[in-house]
Amino acid sequence: MRYWDSVARRYVEHDTTAQETFGPLEEHTIRPLDLEAEVRSGRMTVNRARRLIGLDPFPSNDNLRTVADATKRKGDTLQTFSARLFWPLDARQDEVHIEDVAHSLSLQCRFAGHCKQFYSVAEHSVLIANWIWWHGPAADALCGLLHDATEAYLVDMPRPVKRSLPEYQRHEAALWKVIAARFGLPEVMPDVVHEADNRIIGDELVNMRPMAWHAKHNDPLGVELQFWSPEQAEDAFLKTYVMLQKMGVAG
Repeated sequence: MRYWDSVARRYVEHDTTAQETFGPLEEHTIRPLDLEAEVRSGRMTVNRARRLIGLDPFPSNDNLRTVADATKRKGDTLQTFSARLFWPLDARQDEVHIEDVAHSLSLQCRFAGHCKQFYSVAEHSVLIANWIWWHGPAADALCGLLHDATEAYLVDMPRPVKRSLPEYQRHEAALWKVIAARFGLPEVMPDVVHEADNRIIGDELVNMRPMAWHAKHNDPLGVELQFWSPEQAEDAFLKTYVMLQKMGVAG
């Protein structure tokens, strides 16, 4: 019933899908700071104020701060899986949530989708974390699991494209620092993660049609792709994170 109420409201009023998904648009004339006094006085609810500026209602664990912050932050917002707002270009530690990372990466296919079978970034990350746990410093396993966490908010960019986009690389580096701080990880990615991320390509080539360039990836990790569904990959990602928590690796 809630879904159809939403559809009816959009039909009768106007379609606000873009605003509700990606946050406030530049042409909004009502500013969050104009409404803050109304909210604090009790004359208006937080969610009413948010609707007036084109934002979705808060999940129960959010607070008034984001209403006032909405026009202070850099860039626009995106809505995460857990129904939170996220500023990819102006992220904060407390806005990074492991369930959002797991869900997003489970739905993104490696190699821009040019595979024989669906193979997610989440599965790729779990395989690397498990390999590092057994073959590298165990303390770096969480870095292995989260080494592509920025892609949950900036999407998986193919390497040839990423190399030609310095601004993307700058935003990615800044976001990694936020994610690293959130989970107690080093700002500089450990060498073992870079090694695993490069060597695993040799294992992943089984999922691609043969070409000459494959020959240079002749030192694979020796892991076996499982081709998990998005649901399985998300579950494995979260279970790996919990396991690392229990082992005292994850914060």
